[in-house]
Amino acid sequence: MSMIQFALTMLMQLTAQQQELVDALIIVESNGNDNAIGDNGKAIGCLQIWEIYHTDAIERSRIGGSYKDCFNRDYAIKVFDAYMKRYAREAWTNPEKFDAEKVARIHNGGPRGYKKKATIKYWEKTKKVLDRSKCAML
Repeated sequence: MSMIQFALTMLMQLTAQQQELVDALIIVESNGNDNAIGDNGKAIGCLQIWEIYHTDAIERSRIGGSYKDCFNRDYAIKVFDAYMKRYAREAWTNPEKFDAEKVARIHNGGPRGYKKKATIKYWEKTKKVLDRSKCAML
């Protein structure tokens, strides 16, 4: 990753609700392990990003970098952000219409993941982590 790409990655600021969801997804996906490899070698990094997900994310963004950069947490979050801006724009970027369930299910099941029955269990797992973190803040 070039210094310019790295600087752009570092400049990304998430809202509190976005950061809370990303943190929960990192727990669900890899238990915080930036070097995780899963899905029989098809998913990498803390957010368990697949190569096709990475390709989709960078295709219409200025992120750059390579798939292997997903082992870097900041880069993986940038890829996740770009993917959500492409496939869940309103649910991800509009604070009044923020939809953690839709975003999580798209992350798990692809662009139409929020419509797939198979992603419901993933959302329930994510919601438990979110609920725990909210309890911890009280």
